[in-house]
Amino acid sequence: MTFGCSSSTDSESASADNPLLRHVVLFKFKDSASDAQVDAIVQAFGELPSKIPEVVEYQWGTDVSIEGKANGFTHCFLVSFADEAGRDVYLPHPAHKAFVDLLLPSLDKVTVVDFWSTDAQGASNTDGKLRHVVLFDFKEGTTEESLNAIETKFSSLPGDIPEIAAYEWGTNNSPEGLDDGYTHGFLVTFNDEAGRQAYLPHPSHKEFGSIVRPNVEKVLVFDFYNGK
Repeated sequence: MTFGCSSSTDSESASADNPLLRHVVLFKFKDSASDAQVDAIVQAFGELPSKIPEVVEYQWGTDVSIEGKANGFTHCFLVSFADEAGRDVYLPHPAHKAFVDLLLPSLDKVTVVDFWSTDAQGASNTDGKLRHVVLFDFKEGTTEESLNAIETKFSSLPGDIPEIAAYEWGTNNSPEGLDDGYTHGFLVTFNDEAGRQAYLPHPSHKEFGSIVRPNVEKVLVFDFYNGK
């Protein structure tokens, strides 16, 4: 399993020439978990980058999405590696295993999706910005042609919508089997809520919705500010 928290490490942003392996972890705590237990877990996750140097970037936050598609998840952790070898060190690392032992008694459900930051565009520094995580599980039988059209259209949105400060996407390659069927991850960044407010009803975004909607089995949307 994989989890994380608190502040970010020395920021090493993804780019077309420097793709990062994004490790997206979402979880919901049990109703019985106290605020103190949740805070301790968040604190422990945030300490992992200092214990595992293969973590090159780390962010986390609680959901501030206005779309109602977080599927009950309350916390998102974005852990990044320079390569798969870094992830291979991280997953069985004693510090990570100790964190999981702390987490499990309070955990209700978890989803984990890993992807390479394909087609990274935009801001080099995302601290203080609104991160918009979108995960898609496509219907069985969705054609390669349809997937290519969806990927291409989503990747064109930053050129149409100037409020998008940064953008990247990729297909799931997590070895943990906790993806709940989600195969595609998209990470869209806005400077603030006003940027998101312009994005959601924008004609290009609505056109994308009309393309993707017939092919989607389920979608998860989670928005967060780092450290909040």
